[in-house]
Amino acid sequence: QGHLRSGPRIFAAWKGHVGQDRVDFGQTEPHTVLFHEPGSSSVWVGGRGKVYLFDFPEGKNASVRTDCENYITLLERRSEGLLACGTNARHPSCWNLVNGTVVPLGEMRGYAPFSPDENSLVLFEGDEVYSTIRKQEYNGKIPRFRRIRGESELYTSDTVMQNPQFIKATIVHQDQAYDDKIYYFFREDNPDKNPEAPLNVSRVAQLCRGDQGGESSLSVSKWNTFLKAMLVCSDAATNKNFNRLQDVFLLPDPSGQWRDTRVYGVFSNPWNYSAVCVYSLGDIDKIFRTSSLKDYHSSLPNPRPGKCLPDQQPIPTETFQVADGHPEVAQRVEPMGPLKTPLFHSKYHYQKVAVHRMQASHGETFHVLYLTTDRGTIHKVVEPGEQEHSFAFNIMEIQPFRRAAAIQTMSLDAERRKLYVSSQWEVSQVPLDLCEVYGGGCHGCLMSRDPYCGWDQGRCVSIYSSERSVLQSINPAEPHKECPNPKPDKAPLQKVSLAPNSRYYLSCPMESRHATYSWRHKENVEQSCEPGHQSPNCILFIENLTAQQYGHYFCEAQEGSYFREAQHWQLLPEDGIMAEHLLGHACALAASLWLGVLPTLTLGLLVH
Repeated sequence: QGHLRSGPRIFAAWKGHVGQDRVDFGQTEPHTVLFHEPGSSSVWVGGRGKVYLFDFPEGKNASVRTDCENYITLLERRSEGLLACGTNARHPSCWNLVNGTVVPLGEMRGYAPFSPDENSLVLFEGDEVYSTIRKQEYNGKIPRFRRIRGESELYTSDTVMQNPQFIKATIVHQDQAYDDKIYYFFREDNPDKNPEAPLNVSRVAQLCRGDQGGESSLSVSKWNTFLKAMLVCSDAATNKNFNRLQDVFLLPDPSGQWRDTRVYGVFSNPWNYSAVCVYSLGDIDKIFRTSSLKDYHSSLPNPRPGKCLPDQQPIPTETFQVADGHPEVAQRVEPMGPLKTPLFHSKYHYQKVAVHRMQASHGETFHVLYLTTDRGTIHKVVEPGEQEHSFAFNIMEIQPFRRAAAIQTMSLDAERRKLYVSSQWEVSQVPLDLCEVYGGGCHGCLMSRDPYCGWDQGRCVSIYSSERSVLQSINPAEPHKECPNPKPDKAPLQKVSLAPNSRYYLSCPMESRHATYSWRHKENVEQSCEPGHQSPNCILFIENLTAQQYGHYFCEAQEGSYFREAQHWQLLPEDGIMAEHLLGHACALAASLWLGVLPTLTLGLLVH
């Protein structure tokens, strides 16, 4: 755990086939929303006045039009078709898309915002709908978390959140149905106005799904089980704090234990550095059940604030009043692990996260994070394993689009092992197993530390494309030592003929950003390029070529104990190549004459 020691090891531009792996919108879409059903080859994208349907392997696409001044902000599968909701010229409305036809449902407040720029969150669970979208355009400006469809409409008190920005909401089915919880993650203004205090505080809130409201006129229409807790993401070793929650991804436990659900949070600080912290849903639940309330010093009423009651019992007024006046619990939610620190932090500004739990060829389970950056790229990071001193490893930076642009939406399909990402220009389907980008033979394949890839029959292949177990490294420090040949192949010799006193430069592509590249000439290191070098190439510039500067030049890459010869050049005097050519002819002629004489000598020896 701790600092991600370097950025991405390599850079890869995804060169998928147009139509099969990426599709252009044909127009600019400043706001998009993406809907993808796991296991499906299709993706729906809502844009301006239009809903697109792309079927990737077929290369087919279609679109359904709505009104022009209508930005689609919600796509959700319902039993009667696909529900599409949008701003509709500041009259939020919805449509049902059924077999290519559009069925207008009319104005539906709470399902879409008045403007596409508004922060909004809508959660569906069966027939229930929860929303953070205000119902009136010019009043009710304090954001609330509402139940807009279900047993009874409820909303949060206006005093329990300060200018919240909602990130993610989920429903967790607990051991008893009456105990089912709604958790939602948000950031809000810090109530501490000290100049040195951060502007934002990141939170998780809980509500009982079966909340029926209260007994009094003040509480009958409000959530009576609201509590919130602070999410802490800081590294004491480096004194770095990350207070601004950007995105959340929930990774369910494979055995179905809800308490073991992992909550991945992406945070940033005022300098736009990022950190990823991982929390346990069980820890969050325990804090809400057991913690005292912040700044509340009397004994807690019974039932205690936040407790879910069976048989649809209303919450007593005293319990509601205490929780409404002191909605924050005193105990803070800290990351998992003995050190309670971030999984890693980085100089990059991450915005979205998705996590894939996968099994490598030898059966070990890995968690692979996909993080979008503000540069329109995706970082692929392997979470550290259980070994001591293991670090998160940034495998690669992926450019998912043909035209560089900000990533607006991202969806991960664990079943098909694909990422679906959209920009204002296009939608791209990116495979999780990008193994063909690794050069350098077996050593280069294993040095990637990519759990999706392994060495098999002379190629770096996806573990999913091979029916048998492939060679993968279980040694994170020196993976190249697993290869059957101890040393990587030498670089092929390249020659160039140059005039004396001329200028020339040698360029060596820095394939691995974790390696140090050095140009060596006659045992002297002429140029060295460290990890983090700004240029993608390590360049040796020769200002004025002298007699001593002719000869062999080697570009050598050193990455931990892994050493390879990346390039080998020979600089020859301008007539040097011709001289070598003539010398080669002379040697060949001498050899042929000698071979012609050899039978005669042999015969002479036999006669004697």
